[in-house]
Amino acid sequence: MVIRPHDLIEVSNLKYLSFYEDKEWVTASLRRAPFVVVRRAELLANGWIPVGIRGPERNQREAAFLDPEGVCQLVSPYAIAERQMWNSLFTTRRQQPVLQVMDLLAEIMLDWRWGPVGSAGFEIVTQDHTVKETSDLDLVIDGSEVIDYAAAERLVHKLEHLDVRIDIQLETRDGAYVLHEIIERRASTVVLRTSSGPKLVRNPWQ
Repeated sequence: MVIRPHDLIEVSNLKYLSFYEDKEWVTASLRRAPFVVVRRAELLANGWIPVGIRGPERNQREAAFLDPEGVCQLVSPYAIAERQMWNSLFTTRRQQPVLQVMDLLAEIMLDWRWGPVGSAGFEIVTQDHTVKETSDLDLVIDGSEVIDYAAAERLVHKLEHLDVRIDIQLETRDGAYVLHEIIERRASTVVLRTSSGPKLVRNPWQ
């Protein structure tokens, strides 16, 4: 089983989770939606998976580790887009701005391997109401192969015309870049987010 950052994991039993502090909201959130999101961090020596627990508020995030035995279901951002899973949401929830643009987004992103993450990805998979009227839309694009700079620039310009703010991470074999940082080319170096922490590297598209 290949597990990557941003993947959502349904936990079969909360006993398989280990976190530092048993806050009231953590238990409440897991009971409401027993899903965690894979963090960009090193696996533990015993194979436990670094994950994060989401609460209803932006400041409610808890780092944890999951025993692989506790993986009931794994859903990647790419699977969300491939299956267009947002169609299973209630119509009233799809009126939220970041969910309302999903069908149009799928048309624009037709030539890319992509998927929603953050609050939108979480709600689409879990049906838990994590998206708000003011939520940004966070996306990942598969950058395991070389990406054409001009095509990426055209994509960013198209997305800027949508009615929501969109943040895109380019996922590569070595880590992730924020796509806008590469497109803007304001410096010869950019931040690469890796499992061992952020690194300043040469802009890969210069």
